[in-house]
Amino acid sequence: MRKTPLMLASLTALALALPATAQEQTRTRSYDGPKVSARQTTTVNPDTGTATRTREATSLETGNTASSSAVRQRTETGATVDIVQTGPQGNSRSLSGERTRTGNGSTFAGTATGRGGETYGLAGARSRDGQGNSAASQSVTNSAGDVLGSRSRATTRSEGQVSRSVTKTRAHDVVRPQLARRPRG
Repeated sequence: MRKTPLMLASLTALALALPATAQEQTRTRSYDGPKVSARQTTTVNPDTGTATRTREATSLETGNTASSSAVRQRTETGATVDIVQTGPQGNSRSLSGERTRTGNGSTFAGTATGRGGETYGLAGARSRDGQGNSAASQSVTNSAGDVLGSRSRATTRSEGQVSRSVTKTRAHDVVRPQLARRPRG
């Protein structure tokens, strides 16, 4: 059989048009600085719908290591997520939940465990319509079901005007933890 340029072009176009099977991809990033050594590995498998990320950072001065691991799994209706973080003193906290797609947005339901072993319920929802209006809400409850904090946002568009409202609530006895500030310089 004689191969002509037209035949080769047709075969090449056919080969490019066929869907290629997605393969697992892994990417690793490393950082070695004067005070810390860190490594992050991300693996994505489009066939199974799984994405994992592991991080580890080690202080070169003290030898203490902090790490985290996150796994997201695609489901037929959304995705599940599981995250575990371990601090340099070995205390861990975790988050586990499921996001479910709805007709015009998504909902989230899950639980979190703090470093002291306390458990929290997490809930959220977001929606959007075809007119540019959107809404989102999140809430955190303690193990007794009391709402510790919530936030809701609504954005509406009408006659070229955009209106946005945000409402936040926090239980009177809940104190937001201070964020540790890293010294500059």
